[in-house]
Amino acid sequence: MTKKIVIKIGGTAATQLTPAFFETIKNWQKQNTNIVIVHGGGDHISALMAQFNEPVQKINGIRFTTQNGINITKMALLGQVQPALVEAFRQNAVPAIGLNAGSDQLLTGHVLDQDTYGYVGAIHQVNTQLMNRMWQNNLVPIIAPLAITNEGQWLNVNADHAATAIAKYIQADELYLLTDVSGVKVSGNILQELTPQKALELKSSNIITGGMIPKINSALDAVHRGVPNVHITNTVTHPGTVVTL
Repeated sequence: MTKKIVIKIGGTAATQLTPAFFETIKNWQKQNTNIVIVHGGGDHISALMAQFNEPVQKINGIRFTTQNGINITKMALLGQVQPALVEAFRQNAVPAIGLNAGSDQLLTGHVLDQDTYGYVGAIHQVNTQLMNRMWQNNLVPIIAPLAITNEGQWLNVNADHAATAIAKYIQADELYLLTDVSGVKVSGNILQELTPQKALELKSSNIITGGMIPKINSALDAVHRGVPNVHITNTVTHPGTVVTL
């Protein structure tokens, strides 16, 4: 039976992916595993926004996105980040293809709260048939975190949330949310396993704070949506903290 794994990586990952990362990908493929990459790009977007004098404003950790901001986000993700990642995969002999919301209606979404966040969205439909076609051709889809509404409006989507939605729709067996730390730390030690109950305790006692909160929320959302194992780690070669029901 074919296994499915979704890996979310950061926007600067193209220059940071190690030979061990690509060897793991190749080994998984040999074991009849279909792989999807979802990439971020926050640093590239912010740098490009500065060049275009577009203000960067974050509300509840979400980047407020104007129509001009959407255009700049597309330029960063589809013009810089994604091509660099596809090239990194090619150089490591892993055939890959860059996909986005406009690729045969790959990711359809709706506006979260336009008054609060502007053109920021959530994904409610994924064209899984397109991904199946890519896998049949032994390609790794590399997907940008953007969605399009039924009316044709492009939306910015948090990359962790995009990876979670895609994992749900393709019924992934595992989701890797790669971050800059090797897992969820409590008292200096990495937690090997994290359940929803334990996460609630750690959040309410302020042991988990800052940028780790949205990461854990995405992981919990994924397991509640039927993804059996979600890894919060800094590399696919190490399980990190496994979030599970």
